[in-house]
Order: sequence, then C-alpha cells, then structure tokens
Amino acid sequence: MSPPLISTFGLRALRHVADSAGMLASGLCLLHCLAFPVLIALFPFVAPAGDSEIFHGAMVGLALVAALLALAPGYLTHRRAVIAAMGIAGLACLAGAVFVLGPRYGEAAETMLTVAGAVLLTLAHLRNRACCRACVTPR
Repeated sequence: MSPPLISTFGLRALRHVADSAGMLASGLCLLHCLAFPVLIALFPFVAPAGDSEIFHGAMVGLALVAALLALAPGYLTHRRAVIAAMGIAGLACLAGAVFVLGPRYGEAAETMLTVAGAVLLTLAHLRNRACCRACVTPR
C-alpha cells in the first residue's frame, strides 16, 4: 500500500495555515472597507487610479481558496454544519457584495454586506480552528 499524498499532520498544518490566512484576509478586508474611505476623504491622492473591482474580485477569490482549504477538511474532521453554514454565508455575502450589490447599488451597500461577510468568515475560521483542535488526539 502506498503512503497517502498528504499525511494527517500535513493536512492539519494546511488547515491551520488556511484558517490563519482566512482570518488575516477577513481582517484586511474589514480594515480596507472601513478605513479606506476615510483615508480617501482625508488624502484624495491615495485614491486608486484604476478600477478596484479587480482587487475586490481577487480578494473574494483568496477568501474562497482559504475557506475551501480550511473549512472543508475541518467539516470532515468535526462535522459541525453550523461552521460550514457560516463559511458559506460569509462567502455568499462577499461575492454578492462585490459582484451584485456594489455595481448595482454603490459602494455603501457593498461595504455593509462585505463587513457582514468578513465577520461571518472570521467567526467560521475561529470556530473551525477551535473544533479541529478539540478533535485532534495527540499520538
């Protein structure tokens, strides 16, 4: 029998790194959404010259990758559907804010839904990490 492609330890390490990356991305998203408008008002030269939709789409993609790498294996470990639901709801909020609400209703609506999505994703990653730590038995 051949060894598994990713050892149990490697999967735990990957999940831990992905949870950390997801929380970092969500925190940066919150900071960007809440602080950037204030910075632009105070210092107009800080405003980006190009379209920021590419940046926002890339951030949603990063959040999706981190969630898939952390929350999917986490769910397979601890089977907590509420954590998976929070992650899915957070991703849906982010995607809806960037791709639907922002273009249709403007930046204020996009910011409100993005903040809600980032908070949901952060909570999902925190709970996922805590539940995965509780499930792991040291050898």
